Amino acid sequence: MKTIDKVKMVTPFAPLILIFLLMILRPYYLFPVGGDTDFHLARAMEILQNPLQGLFWDNITYYPMGRPIWHQPLFHVVYAFVWYLGGVRFAQSFMCIIQVLLTVGVASWIANKRYGVFAGFFAGFFALFIPAPSTLIAAIPATYVPILAVLTIYYIPQDKKKAFAMSLLALWTHMTALASFIPLFIVDNYKDKKNLKIIALLLPSWLFWVGYWIYFSNRLVTGGIFYSFVNPKFISVNPASYSFLIFLSILLLGTIGLYLLYKLDNKQFKLYLTYILTVVGFSLFGFNGDFLRSLEFIALPLAILSGLTVQMGYNHISKTHRPLLSSVFLLMFLGLSLLGVTIFSAELPNQHGMGWNALNYPFEWDYAPVKYYIEDNTNKNDVLWAQNDLAEKIAWMTGRKVSNGMYPDGIYGATRGFADQHQKINVYQSDRYVLINDFNNRTIAQIKVSN
Repeated sequence: MKTIDKVKMVTPFAPLILIFLLMILRPYYLFPVGGDTDFHLARAMEILQNPLQGLFWDNITYYPMGRPIWHQPLFHVVYAFVWYLGGVRFAQSFMCIIQVLLTVGVASWIANKRYGVFAGFFAGFFALFIPAPSTLIAAIPATYVPILAVLTIYYIPQDKKKAFAMSLLALWTHMTALASFIPLFIVDNYKDKKNLKIIALLLPSWLFWVGYWIYFSNRLVTGGIFYSFVNPKFISVNPASYSFLIFLSILLLGTIGLYLLYKLDNKQFKLYLTYILTVVGFSLFGFNGDFLRSLEFIALPLAILSGLTVQMGYNHISKTHRPLLSSVFLLMFLGLSLLGVTIFSAELPNQHGMGWNALNYPFEWDYAPVKYYIEDNTNKNDVLWAQNDLAEKIAWMTGRKVSNGMYPDGIYGATRGFADQHQKINVYQSDRYVLINDFNNRTIAQIKVSN
């Protein structure tokens, strides 16, 4: 193989290599990060303890009533399996690293395959232009929906079996997939026998999860289907942040790319447009009033389409103008890419500034003494009580069932009709201390934590 061919082969994956090195230099994943991490760790612990029940019911918090699960269980099954193999820190690190690398790698691979070397190169960088970087940094199932979506769109014209596999995985990963994957096969060609067969094979999973949430709708506090219209708010995305502002660049470039795709490949255009519209439409009725949440799900396809825009722009300039202008064109987008990497890097938690030295400290960090105290003074079958914001943390750290949950009754996300009950061990947080109280609410231990 000639040197120039080797360079062309490696160039699209330069962003993947750079991000891998960045994550080695700044291993933010060695401690749990904020957001929904406690919830997902608690779900993984639930499955470790009771694989069959844990797949479809959350009983480690909101005990003894429990509650229906909010997410399809595939992500948590993988989380639990990796936890079982290597421990909680290994599971956390694996889940965080793999989703970042998959996001960047899939963007580069698809854009390179479909549109060209420069498309792949820049799409990999653009994949980091997430309006809410926490959704890419923290291990959450929502990150996999756009990955599986662009893979499904890529495979539909050429490998129906792989397209089906990607869609099936998505239907068992996140509820957004219920709105956006089956329509792809309908739009591609609803008369095609292979597409009809795939839809028939996907339909049982779709019906199961739609039926599941309809059946248990009286147990979940959602505010109804029009809750988001009545209670609009921004939760996950800050429109004033640098991350959102740089996302606007791929929103523009991706829109141009969508138009170019309309001219180049109308079938692919319809697939990308269908996914984008169904996800945005779904967001109007879900996500607790967070209309901008849909931007997280369309950022990856926009990154790939932005890569197409750059490739087409370069091709046009290099054919009609001097080489210097085409080089300046690429350098301009390289500068934008490095700015995006800088913004993304700044969003990575520094984990107390410890880097790889974090391996010398417990994964639970300041809460480790709380974990040890509970493990030493209770047995595995004991039920605890913890205040709302500690309930999931105590559950995943100790494996004890907790007679409370993150959300009190009446709040979006809570279990309707649940009443918490104090136990022999009750956990509170006051300022920078965790208080362990007995049944009569007398403090029997006081443990200092930094946050």
